[in-house]
Amino acid sequence: MRNGPPDEVLAGAPLYSARITSWLGGRMLAATVPILAGRVTGKATQEVIEELSLTVPRFAAGAPGGDVKDWRPGKDAQHPLARYGQTLNVTTIIESVVTGEVWETRIGPYQIKDWDDDDAGTVTVKAESLLARPRDDKLLSLTSPTGTLKSEARRLAPAGMGVSFDPKLIDRPCSPAMSWSRSRIENLQEIADAWPALLRVDAWGQIAFRAPLPDVPKPVVTLRDGKGGTLIAAPRSDSRGGVPNVVVATTGSSTTADVQGVAAITSGPMSINGDYGVVVKEWSSSLLENASQAQAAARTMLDNAARPAQAVPVRIAPDPRLEIDDPVAVIREGDTPLWGWVTAWDLPLTADGGDMRIDVGVSG
Repeated sequence: MRNGPPDEVLAGAPLYSARITSWLGGRMLAATVPILAGRVTGKATQEVIEELSLTVPRFAAGAPGGDVKDWRPGKDAQHPLARYGQTLNVTTIIESVVTGEVWETRIGPYQIKDWDDDDAGTVTVKAESLLARPRDDKLLSLTSPTGTLKSEARRLAPAGMGVSFDPKLIDRPCSPAMSWSRSRIENLQEIADAWPALLRVDAWGQIAFRAPLPDVPKPVVTLRDGKGGTLIAAPRSDSRGGVPNVVVATTGSSTTADVQGVAAITSGPMSINGDYGVVVKEWSSSLLENASQAQAAARTMLDNAARPAQAVPVRIAPDPRLEIDDPVAVIREGDTPLWGWVTAWDLPLTADGGDMRIDVGVSG
């Protein structure tokens, strides 16, 4: 969970805005990018996890009283909104209408991937989290592990990109008999799946390996409707698509005896013994060297897949503190309280941008 204002400020209709700065390498290109509309989205199942979309005026000053600038990049490779490595740092600013206290929450840096001038006075910009770098920066030659999960994760990261690890994750050697694929992001995801861990990106654009989520969430935020609450709506939906009730994890190493881990749902409506049937997901990795590693990988994969089986799409007042994997409680008058984890979020960047939307994945 990010830092930010307390619940009572968010529920009290505070002043809300965002600051967008543009950087190229270590050089600031624009201290303030004017925006007409914008949203940042995050989804746990998406390869780069987070994306940014902005609509900016074609001609405007970056800040009140400043010089008017043309915000269409054109052929200028040094323009703040060009796509030649420029990143946009996003920070939300919330001010209490009661005390005047201000909270700034850093959302993250986003690498510009494209822009479009509609020839009607506005420019649309799209950007992605810095996980786009390991996705795009393929290895030029095949390589094999030479160290541990941590050292290999650092080695596989693109130059200049940091990697952090949850202290709960226990490091272990990688099998030198295997070879990595050319895709850095696929290799990093394989490390996360085998550890097991969650591959994420933090507010500074670092690759982050986090510990698997516990069986029971302990909410850090309670979303409620009524007086003093920020909850606007919590409709319900459900999906069978892509939801296994059995995961089989095996080793892919030819030098290791057959190793297999099997995790299955054996109770409830998705039980393998009930009418749901059996839906199997198979996964293999040479990073698995014994049965306990395979079993842990299978169990975490099953939990990650089953968590959004019951999706609660929630609309709330904008809350920049919330991010992927945050445990939350959803309490609505006349409905059963729900506990779960944030699996997706959609945050507006302007006061007139509407509600924030989050998906709360509930495992049961």
